[in-house]
Amino acid sequence: MNKLNPLYILVLVFTILIISFVKLNDVKKDYALESSLVNSFDEKAIVFNDYKKTWFNEKVTIGKLESILKSSIFKNEKILKTQNKNLIKVKIESSNPKILDKFLNRILNEKFLIKKLDINKRSIFIEIGFKS
Repeated sequence: MNKLNPLYILVLVFTILIISFVKLNDVKKDYALESSLVNSFDEKAIVFNDYKKTWFNEKVTIGKLESILKSSIFKNEKILKTQNKNLIKVKIESSNPKILDKFLNRILNEKFLIKKLDINKRSIFIEIGFKS
């Protein structure tokens, strides 16, 4: 029987060790990538849940809109508001463009499901929905 050279066995063990470390490093990189994807998905799910609670809750939407409309800035302006089953229509008329700008900024800074927005020189018409 021929004798195996111990040097061949050491080279084989060293080669297997290097290959296993390279594979382990690749698996760690894949795990880190998948972990970051899961974290971004969790963040998107939280944002979606927040929008869902706001958009589909009629009381929250009406409360936020009423607080905007009852603001002291808009008390002297002509505001028409009608409410249907699935949406609210609001029209504000003013000769002062700064007031229209403030109204538009307040509406757009809230989390509303805006179905329609019509901006004219002296008025803003907006439809805010509850459900899609």
